[in-house]
Amino acid sequence: MSRVKKVYQMLMPNRIQMPLAALFLFLFALMSVSVRAQSLAGGAPPQTTGSGISLAPARIEMEMRPGTEATVVVDLDYHAAGENTQPVRIVATLNDWTLNRNGEVEFHKANTLLNSASGWLIYSPAETTVTPGKTHSIRVTISVPKDATPGDHLSALIVEQRADTIKLIQNRRQMVVRYRMAAVFYIKVGQLTRRGSLENLHAEASADSVLLIPTLKNQGNSAIRPVASALITNAAGQIVAQSAEKESLPVLAGSELAKPLTIEKALAPGTYSVKYRIDFQDGSRPTEGLTDLVVGNAAASVSYPRSDGKPAKP
Repeated sequence: MSRVKKVYQMLMPNRIQMPLAALFLFLFALMSVSVRAQSLAGGAPPQTTGSGISLAPARIEMEMRPGTEATVVVDLDYHAAGENTQPVRIVATLNDWTLNRNGEVEFHKANTLLNSASGWLIYSPAETTVTPGKTHSIRVTISVPKDATPGDHLSALIVEQRADTIKLIQNRRQMVVRYRMAAVFYIKVGQLTRRGSLENLHAEASADSVLLIPTLKNQGNSAIRPVASALITNAAGQIVAQSAEKESLPVLAGSELAKPLTIEKALAPGTYSVKYRIDFQDGSRPTEGLTDLVVGNAAASVSYPRSDGKPAKP
């Protein structure tokens, strides 16, 4: 187990959109949209070039009280550069979703997970034809039950092309891309708690990179989005590699996340110090984890927890 300690605060937001070429892209950490329960989410679609489909917003977070209702709009933008692009038929459905310990998205049938909000959502239209160059809106109404428990309740609005609308031209080679995207919902109810902690830090080296695996835990009832950076120094204290500060995947309520972080750097044989600094943005001071990395002649390596028991300086 690696040693952790408290240091000072930092913060960094960012944003992105989904292209057509991806069969399933969920960019939870990168696109930030937050809406109050009384307001309507919408706005102009993102600026795009080329052909593709985009959903905006791709992530919707709403703070709501039990017994209240709110409506948001999810815009589907079908932008096409080709002259022969045709309208397509799309269908929308609801799924429950979660992140597993490795940071991978898992989808489940609606209303099967304990923290599901799928039963609270009503959307329209459920099916429509989208035309290139136009923005199509799906209205989603969220009704929170009076007996809803405090914390995050999750759902995903899945938008995909109907299979029977994909037309093939005979005697011609073609590549068919069928899109499937989602707008994910975080319905935040009542008093929210966020309690992040760095449980462990593991490091190992290969011939051309260093792999860090921090184990993050959230004991609260609402998701946290940590901001983290990493630093590797040699025995002389010189910086040999680092990872810039950036926002990681969210750590959902009551869960653990052990998402590997790769730093592209070949290390010479020797002993190194690996420092992982993370701000859970939960109201507490940032945390710093330290571990030793021993690199052998064949680039095989292992990390060891510090044994001196002394906290490192910020």
